[in-house]
Amino acid sequence: MATHLLLHADADSFFASVVLRHRPELAAVPVAVVAHVFVASANYPARDRGVRGGMLAQEAQRLCPELVLIDVPRDEVEEVSDRLFDIFGASARTVEPGSMEEAFLDVGTDDWQIAIEAARGLRARAARELGIPVSVGIGRTKLMAKLASRAAKPDGLHVIGLEEELRLRESLPITDVWGLGAKTVERLRLIGVARMGDIDRVPRDELQRVCGTTMARRLWRIRDATDDAVLHPVASRTTLTSEGTISGFNRRDWTPVELMEACIERVCRRAERAGLAATGIAITLRAEASAPDLVLKHRVADATADSSIWTGAMRESLASTSGSRLIGLRATLTGLVPVDRIEQTLF
Repeated sequence: MATHLLLHADADSFFASVVLRHRPELAAVPVAVVAHVFVASANYPARDRGVRGGMLAQEAQRLCPELVLIDVPRDEVEEVSDRLFDIFGASARTVEPGSMEEAFLDVGTDDWQIAIEAARGLRARAARELGIPVSVGIGRTKLMAKLASRAAKPDGLHVIGLEEELRLRESLPITDVWGLGAKTVERLRLIGVARMGDIDRVPRDELQRVCGTTMARRLWRIRDATDDAVLHPVASRTTLTSEGTISGFNRRDWTPVELMEACIERVCRRAERAGLAATGIAITLRAEASAPDLVLKHRVADATADSSIWTGAMRESLASTSGSRLIGLRATLTGLVPVDRIEQTLF
């Protein structure tokens, strides 16, 4: 068990929050940001009407006829994500990313008040510099910090102290345990496990049979208060990714070439801002139905963030592909190095 308190920082309704920075008149209106034909993010007024991320945009509109749909602004979202992680990095000694809008942070203290002040500072910076709300939870372990950030939403700060932690380790519904899938939850329900305390009544070999050795051990550690509290940071960024879809809401469809060029332009711009250059690129093509992804790769001798070099190299490769109709693609710069450490080849 680590001695430092952990923070879990999670930007609220991230895509929607990014969009609404410039649309204050929509703050109290149900809004959903759409990627392809699916809801990527919904603000809280929309969630109150049953709109959820991952549902079809048409289904969301049936649930909420006054719903405002906005195509996801990929460039802006990715830029804000990069800047949010800059704030995370400046606020903590260790950062473990969870997604493009959330992370666990170790701020290097076992003092609850110091951790609270760090969380307040992080939230204030995100609001001031990025114009987005970030909810923060504080706890002794990853699970407790994540539960605390859920309780903090929307746009809040919540602390799970020792007394609440002890109570949760007994009374927490098994459905609220981060990382437990629906099938495992159902199997546990069938043997009488609805809350964490119920685990004590299940023979150890039966629990392992029902949910597997790894998950059984994790559940025992949660009950024993020895669950994961160690962060695993990314020592240095080796890849950057930008993605998009052919179809969008209230815009014409892009051609595969147009989408590839846009993604490469965005990811190269982000690399340049971060002072990074790449020695490789991977273009992942996502097809309709159950067709597998196709990955196109290219490498260069001298690291670069020049989008024209990468688009020129990949146009021919993209043109040679055929088969299922594409719904989207992802451009990933690989082998990233700081530009001040690049050694140019002589020949």
